Amino acid sequence: MLGAIIGDIVASRFESNMPGSKEFDLFAEGCFATGNCRMILALAKAIMEATKGQTRLGRGEDDDFHARLSGCAVKSVREIGSKYPNCGLGGMFSRWVFGDHHKLCDRFGDGAAIHAAPAGFVATRVWDAERIAETLTEAIHPGEERVKGAKATVAAICMARHGALKSEIRAYVREKYYPLDFRIDAIRSTGRLDEGPQDYVPWAIECFLESTSFEDAVRTAVSLGGGTVAAITGAIAEAYYGVSPDMKDKALGILDEGLRGIYDAWTHFAPADNERFRVLTKYVAKMGVAYPLGKWVVDREDDGAPMYPFHFHFVDHKELAIDFDAEFRQFLKGHPEWEFIERTRHGEILDKDGSKCHADEKRPANLWSLDEQSVLTLMMRAFRAERFSEGASPAFFEDGRLTRWLKRLKDIDWKWQSRKITEIRFEIGGVFDGYTVYRLALGDSGAELTEAELFIESEPFRKEGLSLAEALALRDRFAEIHTEYWNDDYSDPLALDGEQWQLSVRYSGACVLEYYGSNAYPENWNELLDFFGIDRDKKARDVEK
Repeated sequence: MLGAIIGDIVASRFESNMPGSKEFDLFAEGCFATGNCRMILALAKAIMEATKGQTRLGRGEDDDFHARLSGCAVKSVREIGSKYPNCGLGGMFSRWVFGDHHKLCDRFGDGAAIHAAPAGFVATRVWDAERIAETLTEAIHPGEERVKGAKATVAAICMARHGALKSEIRAYVREKYYPLDFRIDAIRSTGRLDEGPQDYVPWAIECFLESTSFEDAVRTAVSLGGGTVAAITGAIAEAYYGVSPDMKDKALGILDEGLRGIYDAWTHFAPADNERFRVLTKYVAKMGVAYPLGKWVVDREDDGAPMYPFHFHFVDHKELAIDFDAEFRQFLKGHPEWEFIERTRHGEILDKDGSKCHADEKRPANLWSLDEQSVLTLMMRAFRAERFSEGASPAFFEDGRLTRWLKRLKDIDWKWQSRKITEIRFEIGGVFDGYTVYRLALGDSGAELTEAELFIESEPFRKEGLSLAEALALRDRFAEIHTEYWNDDYSDPLALDGEQWQLSVRYSGACVLEYYGSNAYPENWNELLDFFGIDRDKKARDVEK
């Protein structure tokens, strides 16, 4: 959500006279928070109000939650709108705020797509985000095209936040919402932004898809036209890249006390992912699932390019574009603290670390003691190997070395954030056999483990109180499963029934990670079953088949 605020503020001083290029000062005199910022924060507040008293966010099928959310949206927008009657949203908005009409006139609300952005940051599944966005948009400024724009926006945000590749986001938007059959440079001089989400939403999504960093995404959007475009692009880009502390401080310094209060409350309700290497570490799960199905190749179709992206080919000849090489180099360029790695003698960096670890070693014994600088250096050496020996680099993907290096970066990020597990909830079963839910609540004095039938209001048939020592041991045991390496979705699109499962892990600081599956499982699935004491003969699956 911060990315949307930044995009809105950066574009504010240009109004309808966009700069036309990406060369301009981001935060300059004349920047301010427009009405879009206020509406985004108002609907964030509505989500928080509607969720009070719930341990989990209302799911897409929770009609009571959505009815409550609709009422909270109207109340929150009117409350904040009354404090800022001249916020730039027009006279019709002011009349609605102080009038008796439940919904705004259909002619209002061309910023509807970005107003619903908080849904993309709080939902754990795309279809939940889309349903929340639909409820918020219908409550405030209805209209088929606006609902479509809001759903496309939050879907892209949610996917980016949960580790989707740009190619996956593009494919999803194309299939459900917009064709995205253009490129930004082609429309920059000839395109015209009409007043409607049918134009500005796909333009904003494309600005993100063609970007190389958060800042590049915002600059591209502002140069193209419109504060709403910049806000949408900024929201998706934040979810994908993250935002630097410097840009965060500058943007939040522009908000007044009331708006800042809402933002601060939101950060406690839906904490931002502060992992420094998430642009890279999202590939851990992608590579773990993909590799057994095909092989890595180097795509040299564009011989003039300074880098050669790696693509993954499935055995059925469908291609999953994993351009890790390109994204890795973009990451270095966007982070000055690491960019020197591309220009430095790599042996000097590794020797200074004391690792004596080189890229051609299959399993360095001291991998888990390496710092981030050494891990990034090993990656750079792996990609450079292709320059000297054609076909050398794919070996680093195929034998798992790159995956292990990425896992090390993930571990560094997690240790830095000091997350502590407070609750683990695991649901497993099927439509015909019923569902069983296992819940482990971990406190400072001990833990409680329960097992019960889902959807049945009765006492659990298993309930154990555990000592503090037992609770700490369980925390450590669960940490060894490393669910943070997993994909968030293991659904088999070809299976309509069978076994379904859901794992929710709650951490201190209100952070929640959720994983889902339908007849498909992560590679260390049996370790999770063992953790809850589930009978292997009944539930275990051979994930290699």
